[in-house]
Amino acid sequence: MQADLDAYLDHYNNKRPHQGRNMSGRTPATVFKAGLPKPARKTKETPMPDAA
Repeated sequence: MQADLDAYLDHYNNKRPHQGRNMSGRTPATVFKAGLPKPARKTKETPMPDAA
């Protein structure tokens, strides 16, 4: 039974196009991933010059 449920959820979230409003045929997983915040870009810190 668990294997059948896992297969159904995989199809429901990752393969079938969603018919909801403003979904444009995207899958629920695609919409979820698109809504996640983008990770902040790491920048190299430049060391401060010594004030000696």
